[in-house]
Amino acid sequence: MRTVYALFVGIDTYPDSPLTGCVNDVAAAEDWLRRQPGLQPDVLRLRNAEATRDALVAGIDRHLGSAGPGDTALLWYSGHGSERPTDDKLASTGYSQALVCHDSLTAGGQPLLQDAELGARLDGIARRGVHVVAVLDCCHSGGASSRGETARGVAWRPWWRTTPGARDLRGTAPEAAPEHVLLAACRPHESAYEGAVDGLRRGWWSHSLLHALDSLGPRSTYGRVHALAEERVRGRTHLQRPELRGPATRRFLHGEETHDSPYLLRHTARGWEVNCGGAHGLTAPGAEFTLVEPAAPTPRVVRMREVRAETSLAETVGWQPSTDDLATVHPVRPSALAFPPAAVTVTGPPGDVRLVEDAVGASPMLAAGGPGLPLLVEAGGGWARVSGGAGHPVAPLPLRSSADAARVADCCAHIARWHHLHDLANPDTSLSSLIRVSVDPLVGKLRRTATGEIVCSYTPDGREPQVGVRIDNLWVDELWCVLLNLTDGYAASPHLYEGAFVGPGRAGHARGGEPVWLRLPPGRAVVRGASTRDVLKVIVAENELNTEPFRLRAWSPAPQARGAAVPREGRVVRLDPRDMGGPHHEGSRDMGGPAHGVGRWGTASVVIRTEVP
Repeated sequence: MRTVYALFVGIDTYPDSPLTGCVNDVAAAEDWLRRQPGLQPDVLRLRNAEATRDALVAGIDRHLGSAGPGDTALLWYSGHGSERPTDDKLASTGYSQALVCHDSLTAGGQPLLQDAELGARLDGIARRGVHVVAVLDCCHSGGASSRGETARGVAWRPWWRTTPGARDLRGTAPEAAPEHVLLAACRPHESAYEGAVDGLRRGWWSHSLLHALDSLGPRSTYGRVHALAEERVRGRTHLQRPELRGPATRRFLHGEETHDSPYLLRHTARGWEVNCGGAHGLTAPGAEFTLVEPAAPTPRVVRMREVRAETSLAETVGWQPSTDDLATVHPVRPSALAFPPAAVTVTGPPGDVRLVEDAVGASPMLAAGGPGLPLLVEAGGGWARVSGGAGHPVAPLPLRSSADAARVADCCAHIARWHHLHDLANPDTSLSSLIRVSVDPLVGKLRRTATGEIVCSYTPDGREPQVGVRIDNLWVDELWCVLLNLTDGYAASPHLYEGAFVGPGRAGHARGGEPVWLRLPPGRAVVRGASTRDVLKVIVAENELNTEPFRLRAWSPAPQARGAAVPREGRVVRLDPRDMGGPHHEGSRDMGGPAHGVGRWGTASVVIRTEVP
């Protein structure tokens, strides 16, 4: 049984600017936690005057810090937040945010608990093998709406001081280190509101989050819970947009990977919506996604009718949604026309060719011909060799059965998905020209080639090169940015910069400003002439993007867990473009013609080659 060390902080009775729904929030959250099967709560409550800065810090360090590997640490905070401009270059928005403790509002009182300090303390616990979750129902600016709602924010007080660079526990190791999951009530510059719900004052975020948890059940993922709760908040106010920072496909409070699809379908005020848009590579209306329902007798399909930058609006195809369908979140998988398929050519003995071509035909990522990425499968002698990708050569795969052929198709699909990310670009380049990825040398030599490639070298004594990486926003407004690391082992990950808003004229720093280590992959000897190639690609938009589709494990010939790379669902729906009334090209499953609704998003990238001189 998993132990959950929970710290519930609710503050209504501030000496200035009191609130009325915060204690109700944390009481309801504790009640929900105690009802969950398979969890053993260990609870510390800090309410009203108990929630001093010293008590809150001690609660994090001592109570949550008591958790060990395999446990969960949960911080649920309902109260005021505040913000102020800062010169700290590591604050990408240009503002410092903080939680307002009960003794912070008294003139000359205790300082705030700043975002950087809070994050460092929580991440320090996470690095000990604890699954750490923070639910923050507060805002960073004051004000109230015209509907009688109260904003959970206060103006910055003169006696509060910021502490630049308080990120001492972030980025202290070359590898990606575990960090806490954040479920925030709103964006950094927004307000979070409370109001009357069934005769009781509650925070919109806390109430919506607990409603989603009850609706979806104990095995739900962070992504599904956030999607349902966010839409419920948006139904109450357009001034508050909740955020999720962390692994969307992991199970809520438990932390294990579920391998759910990264694509989610929900019903909103705009109709059916999938969290996949132009910035993920979706090119045009007409793409189809199939609901992931293992026990369903007939697959249920939705078709995209409008592609936006971050999401797409959809319509059901041949089925009528029930009331329950409208009130939940459905994992879906692309099944036809979603992404341009790779063109696979198979050579070799007829029996081997037939095996591989049958497997290729079962994947929506692949086609037997056409204009897509050209991949070649050379079969013979019980082996298959896949080539055509831009990464490191792939080791030969066994080919003696239909299961082996399916694994060969998986390899081709994996390479195809990597290339979708590698080649991702918006035909409208307006935002792309306003963002820049900069790389500065810290350890080892750095030079630039005539083609723009950055070459970083190991030191003469064998030390790995280190660089600083930043994302510069050259626009007059803030942009949401995520930085992908695309390796030549056909992996993709946003771990260097998971996604955040960068203010106008500001910069986001990879790994919180700590060095980025460059090294040869495991299995490649550190000998003279050895090298590896990475692409650092920033994707920017005006609103948050679903980052889960940007995660791709390195290709391995060993079978991976379902969902780890490009999941296969058996024989999927194959949609002929002629059925959509659009132009048809022989062997192609894309819509043909120009993309529609590309929206406001863009990309910029640099290529880094790490070499041993």
